Amino acid sequence: MRTIRLAVEGPLARVTLDRPEVLNAGNAEWVRDLAEAVARIEGAREVRVVVLTGAGRAFSTGVDLDALASGAFGLADFVAWEDAMVAIERMDRLFVAGINGHCLGGGLQLALVCDYRLASDAARLGLPAVKECLIPSMSLYRLPRLIGAARARELILLGEPIDARTAEHYGLVNRAVPAADFERELDAIVGKLLALPAAAVRASKVLAARAFELSFDAFRREMQAHFKVCLDSDEHRRAMDDIRTRRHAQKGAPS
Repeated sequence: MRTIRLAVEGPLARVTLDRPEVLNAGNAEWVRDLAEAVARIEGAREVRVVVLTGAGRAFSTGVDLDALASGAFGLADFVAWEDAMVAIERMDRLFVAGINGHCLGGGLQLALVCDYRLASDAARLGLPAVKECLIPSMSLYRLPRLIGAARARELILLGEPIDARTAEHYGLVNRAVPAADFERELDAIVGKLLALPAAAVRASKVLAARAFELSFDAFRREMQAHFKVCLDSDEHRRAMDDIRTRRHAQKGAPS
């Protein structure tokens, strides 16, 4: 892969969008590389958390407009981009978007399918597709569910970017942090996620994604099936053993 870097370190994978000379805008090769990176992560069963960020001063500014204007990027490429995002959304790994700079168009769409979004306060986020006589793909579906219809329509219909602090206020990102603290805060949230029991995390991600799709009773049936998997897991037994050990130690401690 030439336009995206993938590094797998045990349970952690790092995906770096790597076209900094065009602010990590995506051309056809970039889309193919994104699909390959996602497929490799899917096949690496030891991976539990994936950090997705951009090289240089941007996360991603979406589609490469020069490629689009020249006819080198078309509908099939947009579809392949969306296919990769759906795969991320449905995968039972946690994806963290480290939004280190501008996050626009397809870049924001990519961040939306991640499970956690941490933004540098230097970032700007937006969906300018309407200005190019395009529509922002399945963010039309995802964004209203995340931040509500009124604010989603504002971003979609005006196509104007917002700053990271406003994005945090809207609920578009989980947290916006000072640029100087960004890397440290990103490492901290990754550490917290890696420390969680994998079975519970997988079940929680899968179920949360189904919350708007199923009836209450159907959701409850799926929830109970996942609940049993968690209860029967070695991780749950270890967690309970740890609790018993701590309680025993507390009772035996001198008053």
